[in-house]
Amino acid sequence: MLRHIPNLVTVLRGVGGIVGAWLLLQSAGAALEETAVFYAVLSGLIFVTAALTDWLDGWLARRFSAASSLGALLDPIADKVLTGAYLVAYTLIAGGNPALAVPVGIILLRDIIVTGVRLAGPPRSDGAYAVTNDAKAKTALTMIVVALPFVLIAMGFVDVADWFYIWVGGVWLCAALTVWSAIPYLRAALKNNLK
Repeated sequence: MLRHIPNLVTVLRGVGGIVGAWLLLQSAGAALEETAVFYAVLSGLIFVTAALTDWLDGWLARRFSAASSLGALLDPIADKVLTGAYLVAYTLIAGGNPALAVPVGIILLRDIIVTGVRLAGPPRSDGAYAVTNDAKAKTALTMIVVALPFVLIAMGFVDVADWFYIWVGGVWLCAALTVWSAIPYLRAALKNNLK
């Protein structure tokens, strides 16, 4: 039973992303300020908790000797769902502002392509589709960038217009790293298709 806990935590991270992003959207559309604050705080807490499980599920897998190919596949998917759902929510709240929508679209497209490559490829023992250090750095940076609006507002920077485009620059940085980190997966897929 304990061997299934890491994968359960991973799945809950993805579910948390969807629920948290929905709450974020509800906060933007709430008629009462108190309700908006409640939804926003709850959304922020869900994101932070879910982001921390990215470390927890790996630790639990090692602790219970429960590392599995399913867990290795689910972990990056859960990360993508978590960050992608929040980025989409931010984009919708920003009214589809192209400055934000374009990098978010790049991130989502890359994540769909890389996930497709990983799912379409045969099970491999040589680590050809293992998560790279660049991809891990991309995930960490994206989680920080997604959390930043919550942190800034909690610190009293409530006028989003003051920092929105600076933050969008961070999203563009994530998009650039996202494209860069996709290259090893695409090379591995091409190499395996040529064999």
